[in-house]
Amino acid sequence: MGKYFSLLKYESKTIVRDPINIFMTLFPILILILASFVFPLIFESMDHTEGGALQITMLLLLIVIVSFGGYYLSAMATFLLLDHKDEHTLNTIGVTPLGASGYVKFKMSYMYILTVLSTVVILYGTKLIAGDKYTLGNISLFDNIGLLDILMFSIVSNIFVPFLALFQSAFAKNKVEGFAYIKGTGMIALIPALMVLDAFQGGMQYVLGIFPNFWAIKGIMLKLFPINNSANLSYPMYLFIGAVYNIILLVTVYKIFLRKTQY
Repeated sequence: MGKYFSLLKYESKTIVRDPINIFMTLFPILILILASFVFPLIFESMDHTEGGALQITMLLLLIVIVSFGGYYLSAMATFLLLDHKDEHTLNTIGVTPLGASGYVKFKMSYMYILTVLSTVVILYGTKLIAGDKYTLGNISLFDNIGLLDILMFSIVSNIFVPFLALFQSAFAKNKVEGFAYIKGTGMIALIPALMVLDAFQGGMQYVLGIFPNFWAIKGIMLKLFPINNSANLSYPMYLFIGAVYNIILLVTVYKIFLRKTQY
């Protein structure tokens, strides 16, 4: 156990030495501030007699909240992995008892735990601070989800984070290419926003299922906005499919990353 505490100390020093890493670590707090104080001002400025426009706006901003809560931590994980790639430090780690594969598992595990905690803080914090602002008619949307719902969503949705970090760092040759990959994959984080379109309300929603972040986000959106549609699954089923799909992708890209780094 002591070796893992030593590694955590080393990792924390690695993170704080780069200002961009510090910013990415603080990004969930920025999302919480936006969700709790800025987005409610947008809702208050809208004409509440235009229920459809208010609902779409609220849905889109909620998708931003749940999509980007952990996304920038995956970007930080990508940069940390690319640091090792640029400096060839994985070669050194590979001869230690932990090994390169063990170190990658450790790094992805603590990044995953961080993103789970950050998502819980964002969603539950928004519920506590400004839950009454996310109201349609006389119904507060955050009354539809509790802490357990938020925790289960966070556990499943953030499996996407280590997958994305390993994918980007496996194919990027350096941090410059890594930044380009991060910008490109940022579009994936916005894919669930297509759920607001009528075309993706029924069976066509599963076209979006090819994107691993769709399943958990679709589930939590249905908890927040209950919609009767025979094509919809239950909340646990969306989470189950999302968990299985993301784990398969994570294991696959983990093997690709190790192969590309020759470990």
